[in-house]
Amino acid sequence: MDETQPGYEIWSDKFKRKFKENPWVPIGCLATTGALFMASVRMRHGKSQDMQYWLRARVLFQGVTVVALLAGTVAFQAQGNRPVTDSGLVGAESSTVANTEPLRGEKREKEKAEFEARLKDAEVAHAQEQAFLSHTPPSSLAAASAPTADKQQNMEQTTSPASGDSKGKSSWRRWLWGSGDSNKS
Repeated sequence: MDETQPGYEIWSDKFKRKFKENPWVPIGCLATTGALFMASVRMRHGKSQDMQYWLRARVLFQGVTVVALLAGTVAFQAQGNRPVTDSGLVGAESSTVANTEPLRGEKREKEKAEFEARLKDAEVAHAQEQAFLSHTPPSSLAAASAPTADKQQNMEQTTSPASGDSKGKSSWRRWLWGSGDSNKS
């Protein structure tokens, strides 16, 4: 197990533990994948009979894998005499989880404090950016954010159709389809 993070399991250790618990599942997955690969190779070579054989083998291997999953689940539940912790670890592994729970709580608190500090910094930066964009001091941002009649009139003028275009076509349509004149010669 990785010594730097107590209570956490790296992927290779987890794979070894799961393989020891139920070796038929990874074996079935590999067999299913192999059969599918062989079917694709046979299809590429144009051997349809062999391809059908490997596709049927894939279905068989896939069924065996599902049965192995179900059997492993039933066997795991049958071991009800071993205590299971909230994290899903069984037996002796649960003592390491109990020892690392305070460490996780401390880590959560530290991450929460760091997040709140970053959030506060982001709010200050946003207020400064808004003040820069509106050329107003940060204290009067709330008053500046309310739309005024001048701002609304300015927005309406920028969204109105361009002068000289009586049909109201937008500029991209004029660019795409030409000037919009139907009397082209």
